[in-house]
Amino acid sequence: MITLRYILRDTLRIVVRNWVLGFLTLLTAAAMMWILGLATLCSMNIQSLLLRLESDLIVQAYVHKDSNPENVAIAIRKLPIVADVRAISPDDALARLQARMGSQAGVLNLIGENPLGWSLEIHVKTASGVQGLVRNLMSMSEIEDVVYSGMVVERLASMSKIADSATATMFLLSIMITSLVVYNTIHISLYSRREEINIMFLIGATRAYIATPFVLEGTLLSLLGALIAALGIIFTYFPGVRALQSALPFLEIVADTRVITQFCMLLVAFGATLGWICSCIVAMRFMISTTKPL
Repeated sequence: MITLRYILRDTLRIVVRNWVLGFLTLLTAAAMMWILGLATLCSMNIQSLLLRLESDLIVQAYVHKDSNPENVAIAIRKLPIVADVRAISPDDALARLQARMGSQAGVLNLIGENPLGWSLEIHVKTASGVQGLVRNLMSMSEIEDVVYSGMVVERLASMSKIADSATATMFLLSIMITSLVVYNTIHISLYSRREEINIMFLIGATRAYIATPFVLEGTLLSLLGALIAALGIIFTYFPGVRALQSALPFLEIVADTRVITQFCMLLVAFGATLGWICSCIVAMRFMISTTKPL
């Protein structure tokens, strides 16, 4: 208990002594965590939008007249990229065509017999696999023709890759900058007390005891920075969501309070863990290099 009290006293003393550097570290960590949080939420919304668009993608496959559409549907449903397959009868296809033509649907009565055949509406899981699905369908002898929105599929796949790459890049940059700032802050604190650290080591203090206050300093700064970032996300994200929804009512955005709260808690835990890891690394390295025998 006495050891813990001394460690906490030394931690407070270090924070107060280096308050300017600590304040700058706190601001930098908060800013980077805030940017990381907003970038992640934007990526979540983009991925949610892409998933909804991908779920609406339909590949239309037309079956030969001498083929059984139900058997073909069963074979296609086994493909891993396929989410669902629905067989459309000639009567249903004609009814849809009449509905689309509206007032001009009477022209279809001049045709006489229904010329439409069986077709399959194929819903896919992801847009990136549509090209392979189309190739598989065209290789089937039962399929006469395949129709799909090729340009839309390619753009959706490209947008998904760009969103993933942007989020990963922002994630790595935030980790690198925050880690470097925390690392340098703790290193400067250790360096400014190197003579005191040598004296403590000579009178019997262990490396772990000497390093713990500096580790706590880095963890505390990162934790406070992540807390500030989480509060900043709460006070900026929800107003932004309301503004977007009022301007674009059809746009579905992740706005569940429970989801955002859980995300902020994860962000705070991530920030504290990152600060602890960086502080442990720099403190242990400094202790080993400073207190090793000559």
